[in-house]
Amino acid sequence: MTARALAALTLAVALATGACVRYPTVTDAGGTMLRPDKGRLVRQGDGAAVYFDLKSSGKYGDVITAVHTPVARQAQLVDGRGAPLPRVAVPGASVTSFTESGPHVVLSELTRTLTTGDTIIVTLVLEKMGGLGVIATVE
Repeated sequence: MTARALAALTLAVALATGACVRYPTVTDAGGTMLRPDKGRLVRQGDGAAVYFDLKSSGKYGDVITAVHTPVARQAQLVDGRGAPLPRVAVPGASVTSFTESGPHVVLSELTRTLTTGDTIIVTLVLEKMGGLGVIATVE
């Protein structure tokens, strides 16, 4: 094999293997992947409570820092006793349930009348993901 042929072969192998380099994305590495499920809104006097599940299929979790919806002037994260929560951690690869006895969302100063069967969207604000809509049906 001549020096020129060997150089050409070396160049071809270098180009072929260099083109095969793949860098994983955050999603490939198991980033934050949350999906809301089973959203429901329960009317309580002149306000309402929103319950749902957050399914995390990612490797890393996230933190809910705020919540808002157009159907209420005030939306707040609270614990099972009704005490305000400034933030709620959502661990990776888990299901976090927002229930009456655990963290959930309380709506007050409703901007419209909610009737059974209505569908509303409550937006969760997360540190990493940004806004995530939870679709809830009025019971």
